[in-house]
Amino acid sequence: MAKGYKTGGRVKGKPNKVQAEVAERLTVLDCDPIAGMVAIAKQAMVEGELVIAGNMFKELAQYVAPKRKSIEMTTHITYEDQIRAMSEEELDEELRGMKIDPATLQ
Repeated sequence: MAKGYKTGGRVKGKPNKVQAEVAERLTVLDCDPIAGMVAIAKQAMVEGELVIAGNMFKELAQYVAPKRKSIEMTTHITYEDQIRAMSEEELDEELRGMKIDPATLQ
């Protein structure tokens, strides 16, 4: 038997027995959980229940957008180093972004 080859068991992509049974039962009950979450989210938005709506949209989003893993980023460049490397124009723009008038600092 060669290594790395799957033999026996469930075919890749085929739902397991429990998933298949749940899907069949939902079909028999005419229950669509995705449509239900959409209905709850929409009604919550109308009623101003933003926490409930947000939770429903968050749950729905995982079906269309992958969850992102957080990463830690470290750098050896300090904010002071960045300021020192800026041109006068860049520094003035940075100060304006902080609501500081560069003319008052001179």
